[in-house]
Amino acid sequence: MAPVRRAGHGLTPAGELAWWSVAEGQRGRRWRESVAGPGGLRHALLLETDPAGRFLHLELATPAGLLTLHPEPDGTLHGNALAAGGLRHVEGLAWDPAGVVDVAGSPVSAAAAAHRLRNAVDAGASVTWTTLWITGELTVGVGPQRIERGEADTWRIAGGDGVRVDADALPVLRDGRSWPLDRDPAG
Repeated sequence: MAPVRRAGHGLTPAGELAWWSVAEGQRGRRWRESVAGPGGLRHALLLETDPAGRFLHLELATPAGLLTLHPEPDGTLHGNALAAGGLRHVEGLAWDPAGVVDVAGSPVSAAAAAHRLRNAVDAGASVTWTTLWITGELTVGVGPQRIERGEADTWRIAGGDGVRVDADALPVLRDGRSWPLDRDPAG
């Protein structure tokens, strides 16, 4: 199967404009996204996952500041949050490598969770799964969250807005379009 390399844009379930790209390679997928609403930029996200869809690295910028996180071999998350109040270290937060990431208002984090869990959750079913959740204010937590997979391959994490994904687990947004990232060799 060819690597997934696409970009797109459209409206989130909350009506905000999202731009996204996914580049898949031997080391996994690099997901990128920016979301803007009436007040301007809501967030910009870089999320990296391994070939099995496990979380590897995250960089998030919001109006509140910057957050960087990654799992350590000892089963914990480490990183830091830089905000108006200064630098806050995130270290020793217990992490299950099978867990997924949920960034508030992010179609890409929901799509990455769908990519990770597609073979674990049947259509019309739900599971409780370890989730790293992050708010726009850079609050970070880990714990069990309900993840639902709807009949139309719509995924909902912790009761949030449902995000529909396509056969490659890429976000399908309202009024959206997508394009291949690579140039057509003939063009």
